[in-house]
Amino acid sequence: MANRDPRIESLERDIATLVEQRQTLRSSGAEARELERNRREIVARQHELSETLISVYAPQPAFAIA
Repeated sequence: MANRDPRIESLERDIATLVEQRQTLRSSGAEARELERNRREIVARQHELSETLISVYAPQPAFAIA
């Protein structure tokens, strides 16, 4: 997709990195505390990505334009 918002690309990279870290943590037998921290980071970035996508691509209500 041309002219993608750089915030979206950055968040997607962050999520991919966090998921990769999670896989490494799981395969190395990480403690539950480490896995939970990683899970919370993934959820936070996913939420941020959702909010960013909405702000970029969702049509604004007519009254907000006036």
